[in-house]
Amino acid sequence: MSGGAEDAKPPPRTWQPLTFGGVAACARARVGPLLAAQLAAAMMVGACAVWFFHRAYCPVILQAIQKMPETARVAEGQLQGVPETLVSESRFLAIVVAPRLGGDIGQDADVQIQLRQTDFCAGTIFRPDWGWAMPYGKGAAGGLGRSNLEPWWGAWEPMLLAAAGAAVVVMMLVLWAVPALVYTAPARFIAWFADRQLSWSGAWRLASAAMLPGTLVVAGAIILYGCAVADLVGLSFFAAVQMIIGWVYLIGGACKAPRLYSDDLKRNPFTV
Repeated sequence: MSGGAEDAKPPPRTWQPLTFGGVAACARARVGPLLAAQLAAAMMVGACAVWFFHRAYCPVILQAIQKMPETARVAEGQLQGVPETLVSESRFLAIVVAPRLGGDIGQDADVQIQLRQTDFCAGTIFRPDWGWAMPYGKGAAGGLGRSNLEPWWGAWEPMLLAAAGAAVVVMMLVLWAVPALVYTAPARFIAWFADRQLSWSGAWRLASAAMLPGTLVVAGAIILYGCAVADLVGLSFFAAVQMIIGWVYLIGGACKAPRLYSDDLKRNPFTV
C-alpha cells in the first residue's frame, strides 16, 4: 500500500540531509544524489584525516628517520647497527627503536610504534604492552640508515598521505553501508508506528541519509584532536555522539515521511 503511493509520486529533489525533512526527502529521492552526498561527506572526513596525519604523524616520522645511524639495518631477521634506544615522540605518536630486549619503554603518546630486535610492534596508550606485532622474518634484510630512509620518505610522503585519505574514504563508505542495512528494519517499524509511508528501499535510503549529519561531528572531532583540544578519550566520546545523532535523525526522518492516510480520510463522514 505504501509502496504504490510512494512510487506514484515523482521523487522529490533533495540536496541536504541535515534536517529531519531533508532525511525524509532522501528516502523518496533517487539514490544518485544520496550516494553523491555520502561520497562528499566521506571525502570531507578523508581530508580532515590527511590534515591530521600531516600535522601530527609526519613530523615524528621524519624526526625518527633523522635520528637513525647510517649503520642501522635489518639483517637475518634482526635489527642491527643501532647502539642505543632512539625515541621520537609527540603527544600523538611515539616511535621507539629498541635494539635490545628490555622492559616497558614507558611512552605517553596515544599511538606507540616500536622497532624491536626481532619484530615491529604497534599499540596504543590504553594497552602499551599489547598491540599488533609482526616479525621481520628470517630472510629480511634492508638498510635503515638516514641516507636511505630520508630520500625515500621525501618521495613517498605525498603518495602515502593520499593513500591514507583514500583508505579513510573507503572505510567511511563501508561503515555507513553496514549500519544502513541494520537500521532499515527499525526505520520501517518507526514509520509504520507513526502512520507514515516508507517502503523498504526508502527505509534503506533514509537510514543511509540519517548517518550523514554525524559526519560533521567526526570531522570536527578530528580537527579538535589534531589541535590538541580533545584527547583520545574525547574521540571515543565523539564516536558515541555520532551514533546517537544517527538514531535521532533516523527517528526524526521516519516521522517526517509522508502520512499513510490523508487528512480527507480522517474526517468524520457524517460532518459536512
